[in-house]
Amino acid sequence: MKESCAKERWPSGLRRTLGKRVYRKVPWVRIPLSPPIIENKRVTCYGVCHGVYNFLTPTPKLGCTMPKRNFGYGPSGRVNILKKVKVGDAWSLYPAVVESNGKLKDKVRIKGIVEVHPEGQYFIEWWEAGKRRREQIVDRLEVLERARRKSLEMEGTRLGVPLVTATEKGEHGGATLRDAVADYLEDIRPPQREKKTYVAYKYCLEQFLATSKKRFVADVKREDLLEFIRHQYKSGCGARTAFNRANILVTFLKLNGVSGLLNKFDWPSFVDPIRPIYEPEELTALFNACRPAEHLLFSAYLLSGLRDKEMRYLTWPDVDFRRNVLRVTSKPMWDFRPKDKEEREVPVPGGLIAAFKQFQQTQPLNSHRLVFPTLAGLPDTNHELKLKWLARRAGLNCGTCISRHGNKCSRGPYCSKFFLHKFRHTFATRHLQDGTCDIRTLQTWLGHSDLASTMVYLKAARNKDLLQRINASGLAEFAPAV
Repeated sequence: MKESCAKERWPSGLRRTLGKRVYRKVPWVRIPLSPPIIENKRVTCYGVCHGVYNFLTPTPKLGCTMPKRNFGYGPSGRVNILKKVKVGDAWSLYPAVVESNGKLKDKVRIKGIVEVHPEGQYFIEWWEAGKRRREQIVDRLEVLERARRKSLEMEGTRLGVPLVTATEKGEHGGATLRDAVADYLEDIRPPQREKKTYVAYKYCLEQFLATSKKRFVADVKREDLLEFIRHQYKSGCGARTAFNRANILVTFLKLNGVSGLLNKFDWPSFVDPIRPIYEPEELTALFNACRPAEHLLFSAYLLSGLRDKEMRYLTWPDVDFRRNVLRVTSKPMWDFRPKDKEEREVPVPGGLIAAFKQFQQTQPLNSHRLVFPTLAGLPDTNHELKLKWLARRAGLNCGTCISRHGNKCSRGPYCSKFFLHKFRHTFATRHLQDGTCDIRTLQTWLGHSDLASTMVYLKAARNKDLLQRINASGLAEFAPAV
């Protein structure tokens, strides 16, 4: 068989002879471009080999080693997502196309071309014990979830985690770990919790499912949690990340009636750092390098202490020109809610309000009335990137740090010392340092649900006359003479 055969159009009943074997071309069969290699009465095909059949010789059977398709869900495409659609007069299975946002929109890939086919049903496909298995999924919304679950099931099988049958569940009398996780994730699914929080909880609990060998919630012991914490360290996580994920797992188990597993010294210990702030020299250099619009944007961050998303979705009705306050309110059209689900007001200097009023007169109106929109009138998600470019333009890059993606600070806008939340740290620390407000008032301005989150800023707070009192103390005379 030559490569030119792949381009020929054989009639339905035409047969070809290869050595002593006779083959017939089936109309829907795709012939691989590379010729098959015959070894010990076995054909190995390179490429896609869906149908070289031996119709006339019943024995011995002609085996066919086919590579697994590299599309679908899970590492190395172990679980493929297919859709059975009608092309011409025949129904066939083709790879489904998953959109960049993780959704299915009835798109399939046919001979390298993406086509839309609303008809047909979805299937998931996987390999088990050397055999290909398929399962039909009726609801399109469940396809990706079923593929993900099958991938986790296969990973658990590979790691030696036994599967739970319905009979075993009934005999035990308790909830299985997998069902309890599914129920818990359903309870906290957005909008009940923030999407970012839901994703973090989902990743943590599914990681525990894939690594734990326990089948029932009641069977989870202290050793299982310690093993999960050790697994975090082996995966390259720091102590703070290991602590947060262990806390998620403990919260889940407590809601399912399992508590008191970890002792005080079992928890990962980490250093709680002092919150960094911008020094006056850095702020002066930053604002001197700013363009007018950048000056207003970053001074608003500094003087209000708003979070990134709060500033991103700030609208003109949130700016109170009479009372000199900025409001943080929910924006249902953007699916944005204030953190801790509480709207608030933050007083700002009159100079900032005057700058807002002047800026409003020079800016074209947009349909969403955003204060800092993109050119298309949409929320701007690049505030932090703009800050890093500004720091580089002002010559403030440290030149030594490297980002987690391997980007060097000396070669671009990647300095880790400049980030938006640092304006919030500076806002809180300076107000405490200058005695502008008490800790409770600052808690309200920052939108913290508990006082402990606000008290971390007391570490860096320094009174104005503190340095003078230290220099005037009796211990200061023992300092080395210069």
